[in-house]
Amino acid sequence: MRSPLGHIAVVIPSRNEEQLLPLCLESVAGATAFLASHRPLIKVSITVVLDRTTDTSARLVDCHPAARSVVCDAGSVGAARDLGIRTVLAEAAEAGQDEAAVWIANTDADSTVPRGWLLTQAGLADEEWDVVVGKVQPDPNDLSDSQRALWFATHTLADGHGHIHGANLGFRAGAYAALGGFRHQPVHEDRDFVHAARTAGLRVLATDACRVTTSGRTESRVRGGFADFLANRQVS
Repeated sequence: MRSPLGHIAVVIPSRNEEQLLPLCLESVAGATAFLASHRPLIKVSITVVLDRTTDTSARLVDCHPAARSVVCDAGSVGAARDLGIRTVLAEAAEAGQDEAAVWIANTDADSTVPRGWLLTQAGLADEEWDVVVGKVQPDPNDLSDSQRALWFATHTLADGHGHIHGANLGFRAGAYAALGGFRHQPVHEDRDFVHAARTAGLRVLATDACRVTTSGRTESRVRGGFADFLANRQVS
């Protein structure tokens, strides 16, 4: 048997997301409170990695009682995620915390998580899954009627789906360390990590049990990112 889950570390990369970051943090706080009402012995930490951020995001994080920020100049979401996770793991090791008792829950600063997000991941960790690949959907308020119809027509919203999104990805700290972490690349660090986990024979679950809502903007901040994906599927 693995060590019982004692710590869920939420890691959120962010670059100039002062408009959406407060909603993200509010949603994570809601998920944390809901977890505490069911699993009070599990500690939750929230780390926001500010990568090349020039807006007021640092001040917004400072105003949030449960979150802290880490700053970097990587210009890469893979590197930002990796820094946040390795910061958490170094602190856990220094505190003598068993790595097997730590779970990493990833989302993005332009996303909001459902109330049961952390509780669902805790339950799946109890079932001894190593990696949990969740679903996302774009904020319907950001899309036209035709775009929303196209999205739902072209995406599997069920367990066993084939989609991978860093905005809804959880895994054991030990699995992360064993696989060498996220690659320091601007896109697809999430896909490469899940592919490596499957190749290594880890227990990987694709689930729609805790869907995350993410920005539906179509002006991309990085070529090949989620906004580019939406823009390429615009319909009149």
